[in-house]
Amino acid sequence: MPAMGSMSCKIAIVYHSAGGNTKALAEALAALLPEASLYRMNEFDLRTLPDYDALIVGTYTWGNGELPAKSDAFYKELEQLPIARLKTGVFGTGETNYNHFCGAVDHFRDMLFAKSQLLVTLKIEQMYQESDLHRLQKFASLFQN
Repeated sequence: MPAMGSMSCKIAIVYHSAGGNTKALAEALAALLPEASLYRMNEFDLRTLPDYDALIVGTYTWGNGELPAKSDAFYKELEQLPIARLKTGVFGTGETNYNHFCGAVDHFRDMLFAKSQLLVTLKIEQMYQESDLHRLQKFASLFQN
């Protein structure tokens, strides 16, 4: 497999969004990572994962810290795969007025930390703002080295 810094590094950004906040965040990260391919979660075929060097997962949080149904199904499938060689990251949107802010990010973080080479997590309050851009750039930069 190519090294992370090589031009041929293949990155999959896979996200699930309901209200558009997570989609906008995924698109912003994809713009910072031109070598990445962007997929809606229900359109990504996990059987193609061996073709990638890195996987970045994005989800919103449902209820009080739960994974939405589509994210939960993806999580359960991903958890069964041999992904130890993959560099991974997870991002998400949520609302701080809930007890478990971006709890879905934490679920993915814990699983990816145990099963892959987790590099970074990112939690954004609702829709990302210009003031969050430095955090997005820092997140993206970890997949460029």
